[in-house]
Amino acid sequence: MKRMMKSQFAPMAAGLLAASLVATSAAAQSLGGFPIREPGGSSSSSGSTGGSSNKKGPMQIIVDANGPGPYKTISGALNDVAEGGVVYVMHGVYNESISLDKSVFIQGDRGPGSGVEISAPMNAPCLKFSPKDGTAHAVVANVHFAAKINSGADACIDVHQGVFTLKESDVLGSGVRPAVKINGGTVMLEKNRISAGSEGVFVAQQHSLSQSFIIDNKILQNKVGVDIANGTRADVVIAGNEIFDNLDSGVKSSGYGSTSLIGNKIRNNKGSGVILDKYAKLSLVRYNEIAKNSRDGVSIPFGVNGFIEDNEIVGNGGLSIYLREGLEPKITNNTIDNNAGDRCSKKDRRKGRC
Repeated sequence: MKRMMKSQFAPMAAGLLAASLVATSAAAQSLGGFPIREPGGSSSSSGSTGGSSNKKGPMQIIVDANGPGPYKTISGALNDVAEGGVVYVMHGVYNESISLDKSVFIQGDRGPGSGVEISAPMNAPCLKFSPKDGTAHAVVANVHFAAKINSGADACIDVHQGVFTLKESDVLGSGVRPAVKINGGTVMLEKNRISAGSEGVFVAQQHSLSQSFIIDNKILQNKVGVDIANGTRADVVIAGNEIFDNLDSGVKSSGYGSTSLIGNKIRNNKGSGVILDKYAKLSLVRYNEIAKNSRDGVSIPFGVNGFIEDNEIVGNGGLSIYLREGLEPKITNNTIDNNAGDRCSKKDRRKGRC
């Protein structure tokens, strides 16, 4: 039985990836690791979409649904806050759909209390980030998002372009649409709990320069944990996550871009742990614990090139690694043990006996 390298490398890899994203966007003035500028600056690449780049407003606004201040809704504050400003949201339930079209930092109150909940109306997203200027940067932290059950909205969190970070938040999907949908831009999902979607995270970025970083999240009780859609051209990094108790596969990748799975715990999913499907290429599957999934640990039904190495693939209901004949990813130094399908002969599998 081959032995893998210890999992302490996983947090290191996740931290380096997150630091790399921040470093590439550093500037003299920054907001949540992304460059911003004061309103009225002369740069023509403002994130503002509301007209003149010289529009001014308060740099900080406090929203309190239950307090005496003038701002009772997050949407009202977003209309007034200056480009690159901060909206602090106090504890309470906010029954609204948030539309972001400029650079802003939304910070939920970290103090003791009931938390900040955004409850979307039926058939509306919890939050949509769709700036007309693709250089806009938005950061949202410490907020609970809840879509209505069976809502027809595209997703609870719906990102179209720009640079977007969601961290330390809870996203509860509608059950029939993705909890988080990434259509374009550069996106960082960090330290969130994402559940109850048709997909926990659905990546559908068509532009080759798009990127997604899915780091240190808990992704559970969706149909598919992370789904990188057919035709996606983005590079996707999935590192340090717990992806578990989903009703189908943990991670499914069938896009054209590279997919890197590093240091994740992918376990107890009702389908395969990882599926590298159809157009997947340049895949890197390293330092993961892929355990106790109902089907194969790693399934490669179609063309893929890449590396599957230093993983612990144990106790899955199917094969440790299902590999279609003729495909040749590099498979080395994995710990493989007690996978039910590995005990079956090819003849038994063809006849459906195991």
